[in-house]
Amino acid sequence: MRRLTLALLAIALLAIQPLTLHAQATGPSAAQTALSWMRSQQQADGAFPGFGPGDSADAALAFAAAGENPAALSNGGATVLAFLQAQSAYAKSGVGSAAKLTLAAVAMGQSPRQFAGSDLLQLIGGAYDAQTGQYGADVYGHALALLAIRAVQATAPAPAVQRVLDLQLQDGGWSFDGSAATGSDTNTTGLVVQALAGEASAAQALQRALDYLKSQQNDDGGFPYSQTSQFGSASDANSTAAVLQALAALGESPDGAAWTRGDKTPLVALIALQNSSGALRYQATPPDDNALATYQAVPALLGKALPIVTSAVPGAQEAIAAPVAQPVPVTLPATGAPAETPLAALALGALMLLSAGLVVRRRAAL
Repeated sequence: MRRLTLALLAIALLAIQPLTLHAQATGPSAAQTALSWMRSQQQADGAFPGFGPGDSADAALAFAAAGENPAALSNGGATVLAFLQAQSAYAKSGVGSAAKLTLAAVAMGQSPRQFAGSDLLQLIGGAYDAQTGQYGADVYGHALALLAIRAVQATAPAPAVQRVLDLQLQDGGWSFDGSAATGSDTNTTGLVVQALAGEASAAQALQRALDYLKSQQNDDGGFPYSQTSQFGSASDANSTAAVLQALAALGESPDGAAWTRGDKTPLVALIALQNSSGALRYQATPPDDNALATYQAVPALLGKALPIVTSAVPGAQEAIAAPVAQPVPVTLPATGAPAETPLAALALGALMLLSAGLVVRRRAAL
């Protein structure tokens, strides 16, 4: 009888061990484990697996958030810097792409004025509509442009800041395309909050945004893309990370009472999605390692908001609102998709992947 009791106790201890490990994990330790997994995934051409160049830029930002210079990062082959420097078509495919490459270039100690065969700041400036104050065709790309401008220590045109304020929806959030019909989502809202952080004119809008984000939180402490999403409201790593970065941008503690559900917080929810490999799952199920979820989770685990690194760039102020001879397309492709892929086809593909439970969020569209 005693042996049976001891055996049952041992089984019980083994069963709860994963929960104990998660409970003991911290954001920095979880981030380091994730980065170790990421190192093992880098490909011979310097890229990181995913849907395209945007994912490799996200990976570079993850390493930069941990205090590393990703410029020399390789896995026995080319560096991620060399890979991103070769992405001329991606750089010219839309303002969001140019902005994301700008964030990555600055994080790698490179000038965005000579990157991927382009002057990225002129590409951003060429997508600026002085009549509307908007960069590109949608809110997500516009917010990325504002963050890129901050990364080079320039000042966004006042109409560009006002534009994003004017696009805030009644519930306090922002939709990907700016329309009320699309509805607010945590990913776009999280990015916009980072873009508006520090703007004196945005104080009221930011409080409304926090109220919206609170309304989206699940009992497990995490966040879905949207509580009204047709694909369900289960917490996912990308959305939870987006909210954590928004909180970091505003100096909000993710462990505070306002963000605690029972004993669950956004950070606890994100760490709970980490597999033993170090990679993160997109959601609790399926259990597969998810590259994009991992890349985008690392800065959030470290409490870092965008831009990860800032650096003064000569001529940036003039470039970010200056038209170029041949304006770049402003339609944003899905992450890593070829620039010539029609937007309708990209949207259909994203819907199909989402319905299958895979991570192709509009936040990851760049």
